[in-house]
Amino acid sequence: MAPIALLIFAAVYLIIILGEHSPRHLDRPAAALIGAVLMVITGVLTRAQALASIDFATLALLFGMMIIVHYATASGLLEALANKLMHYGRTPSQLLWAVCFTAGVLSALFVNDTICLLMTPLLLVVARRASLPAVPFLLCLATSSNVGSAMTITGNPQNMLIGQSSHWSWAGFALRMVPIGIICLLVNGLIVRTVYAKQLRTPAGVLQSDVVEPTIPFNKKLAVKTIIITVCLLVGFLAGAPMDMVALTSGTVLLVWANRPPEETFANIDWSLLLFFAGLFVVVRGVTVTQTALMNQLVPQITQHTGTLSGLSAFAGATVIGSNIFGNVPLVMLVRTWMVSAPNAQLLWLILAMASTFAGNLTLVGSVANLIVANGAKNECPLGFWEFLKAGVPSTVVTVIIGVCCLYLYKVFGWS
Repeated sequence: MAPIALLIFAAVYLIIILGEHSPRHLDRPAAALIGAVLMVITGVLTRAQALASIDFATLALLFGMMIIVHYATASGLLEALANKLMHYGRTPSQLLWAVCFTAGVLSALFVNDTICLLMTPLLLVVARRASLPAVPFLLCLATSSNVGSAMTITGNPQNMLIGQSSHWSWAGFALRMVPIGIICLLVNGLIVRTVYAKQLRTPAGVLQSDVVEPTIPFNKKLAVKTIIITVCLLVGFLAGAPMDMVALTSGTVLLVWANRPPEETFANIDWSLLLFFAGLFVVVRGVTVTQTALMNQLVPQITQHTGTLSGLSAFAGATVIGSNIFGNVPLVMLVRTWMVSAPNAQLLWLILAMASTFAGNLTLVGSVANLIVANGAKNECPLGFWEFLKAGVPSTVVTVIIGVCCLYLYKVFGWS
């Protein structure tokens, strides 16, 4: 069954890579669904095995976070926070730094894709009113949201997977990754600022207008309720309670307490992402259950020397390459089966989270957050593939090196 499983696996990832250019214009959720069905009807997995392979805890965590993020958006809370923080950027450079840390911090607390979806139109308005080129700020938004999301388990989907598969608590993970995230946000901001130094100059040196009228009316009552539930959510995470139940319970309580039509909330849930995850769980299980010789040899070779700096660097490099070939979420799904028994597993989970997330900054198609920014700005300020590389490549290389060095020091001092 191994050749069949590998063939299905390859077909699914080919469709994922091609995206809208694939035959019949199939997208990622459709590819995962097709692959899951094929794994069962070809006999690679039984129906019971397919059902058992779906990690419902991860889906529950994602679902609960989606509910909370919806109310944070619908109440105008996220837009108000982003607008308020960007208001302090009185010069182009200050505005760039405001975007860098606003996107990074908010992405650590909420899912980075949502922050990009929210802030892209805000940045376009700010740049237009201030007569500034939007590209540097859009690039800063995309890259900073990726870097910032690495700081917590709930910052992005691949970290949520790692949180469910590893033994890291939300607090333990954040305690180690926040310092790395802050350092890398600074470095990422410096890189973008250096690359676009000429474009960030204005004759007067001070922005004429950087105040954006809110596109979503601010609902104070709903915003307060959302803040209270979000604080309870973080307390639950810090207390070490099961993250899936904390997120699901928090989302359910807010759903009732918000006193708004539930269908409005459910209409804004990213069901396609949940389907994508569910289908990929089955596809990846089909590959791992066949115990393919290639993976059984390749993964141990990559992970067996991770007690050294060179070994950790090789693992991080392989993660960056794999994330840009298959996508960071699919790669984490595939590798996590072999990670449990790997030497220095707890350290490797942190390396995997860091490298797979920072890998999203390598190219425009490296992460969904990048594509959200590019799609949101395509009519007013197209963000090209080669343009993204100017800041994306140096940002990825430097931040991954910093991340590996910091995590190696954690190991040296027994903090991993």
